[in-house]
Amino acid sequence: MTTTSQERRPGSWLLRTGLLALWGLFAGFPVYWMAVTAFKQPRDIYQGPYFIPFVDFTPTLRAWEYIAGPARDTVFHGLVNSLLFAAGSAFVAVVLGAFAAYGLARYPYKYGPYRNDDLSLLIVSQRIMPPIVAVIALFAMFRAAQLLDTRVGMLIAYTWFDLPLTVFLLTDFMRRIPVELEQAAALDGYGKFAQIWKVVLPLAMPGLAAAYLLSFFFSWNDFILALMLTFRDAVTLPIVITNLSAQMEPRWWLISAIGLLAMVPPIVAVSLLDRFIERRVLHAPRGDE
Repeated sequence: MTTTSQERRPGSWLLRTGLLALWGLFAGFPVYWMAVTAFKQPRDIYQGPYFIPFVDFTPTLRAWEYIAGPARDTVFHGLVNSLLFAAGSAFVAVVLGAFAAYGLARYPYKYGPYRNDDLSLLIVSQRIMPPIVAVIALFAMFRAAQLLDTRVGMLIAYTWFDLPLTVFLLTDFMRRIPVELEQAAALDGYGKFAQIWKVVLPLAMPGLAAAYLLSFFFSWNDFILALMLTFRDAVTLPIVITNLSAQMEPRWWLISAIGLLAMVPPIVAVSLLDRFIERRVLHAPRGDE
């Protein structure tokens, strides 16, 4: 059996490698195509397809010059708004979600037939619901509160959008932190808030970072809330890109260039937090240890 398994290993390795290569090609080709399109002339797009720069076509900086010139204010405005809404709402959602998750993890609740697990399911069900279901109600409430097309209104909307999933994710993580650590801190004279701030939250940092990244990505990629709740002052980068593609003749080279620009903040966020998450999650406390 050992010999047979050893004989099968090369074939199994080739199969895994082939499947991974196929998946990598499938996942990476759209990004590559967007990257080369950002450096094409209009004629290279409509007369193509041309795949290889300097071989099939001569790269140009036409799209990037337009972004740095006539479209600079529009693109920069959408980029700043997207960064503000994604980073700000993710931070608020993680702060509020951490305390809500701690309460669900540490204290038993009973509201009629509902217990802690039922409340957790009720909370996350708000995130399972498509945003389009609630966006009309949000529009009416924001109009009455004069929050339409405002940065404050969009921060509130995205916090509402991110909070349920944040609470759901962090509740399980809080349960894995041994309660004995808090009891030991209480014996040392720490109050409840100090126990949370100095004991629980440092141990929960990997979960907080992961929840922050997910909230950041969801807000950064959102389209429907920005489409319905903004018009000019609070428009985000996806709306800017959509406005370019809604013309009679979409400028694909410009859309691709802005799309590449939109990929930079998430990549930077992952690069900054990835090592931290990996290092801390591997040593995260478990309640059964």
